[in-house]
Amino acid sequence: MVNLISNKDYIIEKTKNGKEYFHFIGIGGIGMSALALCLVNNGFKISGSDIISNLNIENLISKQARITIGHSAQNVEGASLVVASSAIKENNPEILRAKELNIPIIHRSQLLEAMMSGLARKEKPVSIGVSGTHGKTTTTGMMGMIFEHSGLKPSIVVGGMIPALNTNSKFDSGKYFVSELDESDGTIKEYRPDYTIITNLEKDHVDHYADGLQQVLDTFRNYISNLNKNSKIIVNVDDKGINLLLKSIEFGNVITYSLDENSNADYIARNIIANGFNTSSDVYKNNEYIGTICLTVPGIHNISNALATIAVAIDCGVNFKDIKNSLEQFTGMKRRFQLAAEINGIKIVDDYAHHPTEIEATLKSAKEIKDKKIVKRIVAIFQPHRYTRLHGLWDEFKTCFANADKVYVVDVYPAGEKPIFGYGAKEFCEQTGYTYLSGTLENAAKLLDNQFSEGDLVLDLGAGSIVQLSQILKDRLKYNG
Repeated sequence: MVNLISNKDYIIEKTKNGKEYFHFIGIGGIGMSALALCLVNNGFKISGSDIISNLNIENLISKQARITIGHSAQNVEGASLVVASSAIKENNPEILRAKELNIPIIHRSQLLEAMMSGLARKEKPVSIGVSGTHGKTTTTGMMGMIFEHSGLKPSIVVGGMIPALNTNSKFDSGKYFVSELDESDGTIKEYRPDYTIITNLEKDHVDHYADGLQQVLDTFRNYISNLNKNSKIIVNVDDKGINLLLKSIEFGNVITYSLDENSNADYIARNIIANGFNTSSDVYKNNEYIGTICLTVPGIHNISNALATIAVAIDCGVNFKDIKNSLEQFTGMKRRFQLAAEINGIKIVDDYAHHPTEIEATLKSAKEIKDKKIVKRIVAIFQPHRYTRLHGLWDEFKTCFANADKVYVVDVYPAGEKPIFGYGAKEFCEQTGYTYLSGTLENAAKLLDNQFSEGDLVLDLGAGSIVQLSQILKDRLKYNG
């Protein structure tokens, strides 16, 4: 969609002398609902619309937001500003009506940048943005909880639920604003945070980045070139994409981190120990030992995520003891290797992994648990997310399940896309030898009856409706004894 406003100062100025009325199109989404929740908790009048209801919408309604199920031109009448995401098309009736009424339309990224720049505040907060192809939601959650547990009252906006807070956002009075920055649609160019974490850069979101990794790198190069000169970027130098980026930019304030014990990075993790669902490591800053962290979330990749948050927190003056204690209390993000059920010795884990690298990392974490004799077999149930992603990363998907003992694949979650001939779940299974489960998730669960045994670790993988499968499997396991 085309933005009518690209000036965050206008948004901030417009809200200074009153509590303006924001209307969100697609308010139920995890990113949109987070922004709406921040505003409604700060006294702004909020309305919104979406095609179906969900828990995010129910929560907002409980806080007096006026939300309509279904898109209609009349929904925007009376609004001061209309907020939309890239998923909203130009022919949406609410977009068309807002234009007729000359109601300013802003992209969700522009609203978030305005919040990070001082909207509804007397002073601009210290803004911390977390970006990258993988791990940004977990890293944002870790970062936010460090400041929260340290008593700094941060504002947080993240693309996932933080179980410890039971929310995906909070607007508080502290000086820090921690937010996940989405690069999927290129709108990361809107942001100017004081700190930027970049976890990794890979080919993904091929519906937007048709030219692959090079286009992703170009986007981040432009993003960095527009940052304020005093801003700092915190980067994972273990990542090939980030190293390519660093070679092509000139930026003075770069903080690096690495899991390579022989790296010359500013922050290094050494003596990493994966012990079932827990992971620990020693942390070094400029080759000097500063302490040991113990995470209650599995996976060596989470040590990397933690290093990024440690680097920022220390630079902001948080002492390592508080950081360590906060990380020990971090229980992960919803749908990030989240134990959904344990029945008859069968563990069911729900995970958002939907890119080959994410799936590989999740299954590597599972294998570390298996190696500790905590489970006997790893069973992956995968729902491809978007036809364009499955098609664009076809070969990568074929090799990322190596650490699973058994792989099932359900039909593609289209996310509004049309099928691509020859690139569906059935064809994927025909080429890989994996087991195809056709039809609904309920039907898939029936086909899985009697397929699990004591000691199995069952992972539901994907970014779509497969989130429902954990509960369905849980109910059937109880019913079938």
